[in-house]
Amino acid sequence: MPRPVSITIVSLRLLSIIAFLAGSLMTSPLFAADAIPPARELVLGKQVLIIAHRGNSSEFPENTIPAFESAVKVGSDLVELDYYHSGDNQPVVIHDNILDRTTDAEKILGEGKLLVAKTPLADLLKLDAGTWFDEKFSGTKIPTLTESIDVIQSGSTTLIERKAGDADTVVKVIQEKELMDRVVVQAFDWDYVSRCRELAPTLMLAALGGKTASPAQLKAAAKTGAQVIAWNHQEISKAQIDQIHELGCKAWVYTVDDPKRALKLLEDGIDGIITNRPATMLKLRAAYEAAQAKATGPKATESTAAESAE
Repeated sequence: MPRPVSITIVSLRLLSIIAFLAGSLMTSPLFAADAIPPARELVLGKQVLIIAHRGNSSEFPENTIPAFESAVKVGSDLVELDYYHSGDNQPVVIHDNILDRTTDAEKILGEGKLLVAKTPLADLLKLDAGTWFDEKFSGTKIPTLTESIDVIQSGSTTLIERKAGDADTVVKVIQEKELMDRVVVQAFDWDYVSRCRELAPTLMLAALGGKTASPAQLKAAAKTGAQVIAWNHQEISKAQIDQIHELGCKAWVYTVDDPKRALKLLEDGIDGIITNRPATMLKLRAAYEAAQAKATGPKATESTAAESAE
C-alpha cells in the first residue's frame, strides 16, 4: 500500500503545476484581451480615455509594431493607427501617402516620392520604417493592418484611422476578425464614416475635424452616425465640447502632449485625449481623478495633476 507521504508529495507537486499554469493564463495576451471591455462600453463610459497616437510614438517609430506593443504595455485605453491601401489593394499601416519621411524607400526602391498607393505590398515590406527615428530600430518594417490589429487587440482597443481606401474593405476585415464590437474607426472623410455606419450599424465610429468647430460643422459630424466627434485641440473650446455633448456624442481631441493643456481640457469636460505621450497622460489622468475625488478644489487639482504628469 502506498505511503500517505508519497501521495502528499505528488499532490503538492500537482497543485504547484496547476498554480503555475493558472498564473500563465492570467498573464497571457488571450486572457488580457478577454478582460478588455467592448468598444461601446469603453467609449461611452465615464472615464476620460487616453489614446496612443500612432502607438507610443514619442518613444518608438510611429505606426510600427514596437510602438503598438509599447502603447499596450503602458496601459493605453486605445491605440490609434493610420492606414492606406498598397498598390495591390492591401491595407497597410503608415501615416503619410508618400514613403520618404518614415522609410528608406528611395534607397531600397531607387526612387523618391513614391506613393503608398502605387507601391505593391511586397515592395513595402522590404523597407525599413524604424531607422529614421533611431538607429536602434533598424529593420523595423511597415506592418499590415491585420498584423497591427492583432498586436493591439492583445491588450488594448484599436482606433483605426482611415487615410485612404474604401469603407467596405475595412468593415470586411473587422467582420472577418470578429471584432465588430472591439474596435473603433475614425476618418476625416465624413462620407466614409457614413458608409461605415450603413455597412455596420453597431460599429463604434468617430468623425474627425480640424478647422474651427462651428455649430453647423458639429451638427454635420453628428449626422454621420458617429458616436464620437474628434477635433484638433487648438480649434476647440468648452463651448464646442458642450455642444458635442448636447448632440449626444463624446468629444475627443488630438494631438495633446502638454500636461497643462490636457488638464484644461479635462476641466472643460473632454472625453478622450489622443497623445504621443500616453504614459504621461495616464499619470495625469490618475492624478486628476485622485484630486477630484478628494475635492481639493480647482487650484489644488491643477497643481497636483500637472506636477504628477511631468
